[in-house]
Amino acid sequence: MKAELASTDWRYRMVASSNNLFWALQLAGWSGLSVLTYLSLSLPYSQFEVSYLAHNVAQSALGLLLTVPLRYLYRWIWFWPVWRRVLLAVLLALAFAVLWAAARLLLFMAMTSESGLWSDFGGWLFPSIFVFVTWAALYHGIKYYQLLQRQREMLLEVEAKQRREALNLMELKSLARDAELRLLRYQLNPHFLFNTLNSVTSLIASNRLADANQMLLKLSSFLRFSLENDGSQFVSLEEECKALRLYLGIEEVRFADRLQVEINVEPRVEKFGVPSFFLQPLVENSIKHAINKNEEGGKIKVTASLVDDLVSLFVEDSGSGNASIDTEINCTENAGAGVGLRNSRERLKGLYGARACLSTSQSQLGGLKVSIFFPVVEVAAGG
Repeated sequence: MKAELASTDWRYRMVASSNNLFWALQLAGWSGLSVLTYLSLSLPYSQFEVSYLAHNVAQSALGLLLTVPLRYLYRWIWFWPVWRRVLLAVLLALAFAVLWAAARLLLFMAMTSESGLWSDFGGWLFPSIFVFVTWAALYHGIKYYQLLQRQREMLLEVEAKQRREALNLMELKSLARDAELRLLRYQLNPHFLFNTLNSVTSLIASNRLADANQMLLKLSSFLRFSLENDGSQFVSLEEECKALRLYLGIEEVRFADRLQVEINVEPRVEKFGVPSFFLQPLVENSIKHAINKNEEGGKIKVTASLVDDLVSLFVEDSGSGNASIDTEINCTENAGAGVGLRNSRERLKGLYGARACLSTSQSQLGGLKVSIFFPVVEVAAGG
């Protein structure tokens, strides 16, 4: 920030250099004193001779020269205790005022025809004291102002550094969260592939070659769809349902008439964003714990709606046909501790924090009901 200001503001460059500022103020101040002396003394007393004008300029030049060593003396005592510094600063200003008064009186008598003016030394001394005390006060005031400016710049630089570090930390946390979410999502693919390939193996062993071939073709379509949406953290619910139907197409080959699926999605929520491939592991959990264990098969129902500005998803199944097993699996506090539900909980936590929740309860269909609530997220057309 300091470099940017320095490159655009010449006044900042002047103030930034103590030496430049000192000499600029020295020349301006002592030149102004010459003008003031001319207007207050030379004009009223009609002293227009060259000697008087030369003395006016000479006394200002002498004052400028005398304040140079005074500056270094003030620098030397700058870090002394305050009361000692103030006392010595005043004494030095008075001493240099006496020197300046005596020197300019000598110059005046030497440069003009006047003489015997030492009796008027008091009249020369008091203005000199006023000038040097004022100079000392301005010097210390400007030094303190510069000190405050430097401290302010340092604080701004520290704050800017802290903001940069905070932004970097946020970016690192965001990258870590994205990596964790991707890992959770990628953990589902091997799990799903393992189950599907086991099913293909079973179909082949049962000499259901046509069904096995159809399942592999549907698996290929599902994986192609998965790769096309691999970079998306969110997709529209409409796209998510397309992915779910591709997955269910694979499972319908395996279960045939034993699997019934009902998907009800309110049209107003179809364009809202959901975590990509979020429904598939929930439905897979129902197939694994309910449909697969029931000789008569069963039903899976997926419902999506908008409730109190929250996207609400419900995945229900008809159970395995064994009430005791269903109660043990589905209604305990740690229900759904398997890969599918555990990863779904972690993904919701990573994406929404405390604004989303996933809970399980007994479904009216007879099995498990998974209820998910999360905030509305707008996604671009096409997911």
